[in-house]
Amino acid sequence: MGSSFIVYIAADMEGTTGYTAWPERPPEDMWHREQMTAEVNAAIEGAMEAGATEIIVSDIHWTKQNIIPGRLLGKASLIRGTKRRLMWMDLVEGSQLVFLIGFHAGCGAGDAVLPHTMDTRLTRLSVNGFNADEAFISAVTAGYFGVAVGMASGDMAFIKGIRTVLPEIETVVVKKGIGNCAALNIHPAVSKEKIRSAAFRAVKRALKSEFKPYQIDQPVEAVMEFAWPGYADALSLVPGVRRLSAREVSFTGGWPEVMGVISLFVNWVGKTPFLS
Repeated sequence: MGSSFIVYIAADMEGTTGYTAWPERPPEDMWHREQMTAEVNAAIEGAMEAGATEIIVSDIHWTKQNIIPGRLLGKASLIRGTKRRLMWMDLVEGSQLVFLIGFHAGCGAGDAVLPHTMDTRLTRLSVNGFNADEAFISAVTAGYFGVAVGMASGDMAFIKGIRTVLPEIETVVVKKGIGNCAALNIHPAVSKEKIRSAAFRAVKRALKSEFKPYQIDQPVEAVMEFAWPGYADALSLVPGVRRLSAREVSFTGGWPEVMGVISLFVNWVGKTPFLS
């Protein structure tokens, strides 16, 4: 392969093997960081074996400083830290394929492990009338820049959901929810092998142009519903944001502008002490 092939890996933690509760405390937290890193490494290994030339990893969980940098394989680049304008998909432009590793179902999902959409204080997010979870946001953001999603891993409820949007992608189920805070998990070694194999297949298929970017109509209308009216109070002060009800606001614009408003809530408004 003469040209470069960049794989962008967005990596979360709730959809990794063994993770079933917030917040994890030491030493459990360290084990989950190691498992998250290991599952990302499995994806890197499979992608590189299949022909990827460069890997960009975006740590998207909580403070976004969970992956252990020195343990990443393939000299992968790592995006760490929070308060990003595009939430967790910054720098995806120019990549050839996206992987979603360790993802979970969105707020309100049944039979899901720790279902939420970015913040538990956000009780509903719709985009052009579609119930949007973090995987949907990832796919739309990648698609906006002309990049396709080729592979995803996470709990069974998440995989069922993403396959309704992206039925052609490679998927790996690492656990099945038994209530929202418990799961039947496959062995960590098995999850890594399944992820490596799926990543390998995804890159091979992408090299044959089997995946298409997921793109939605522009401009985009986003509706956000919050757990407390104070969040709607704050966001309604932003020019262009409309108050729909006590706990709901809407915003219409291009996808980067919509992401900016979502980021404003998740990274700033939702973190304000007097609103919590």
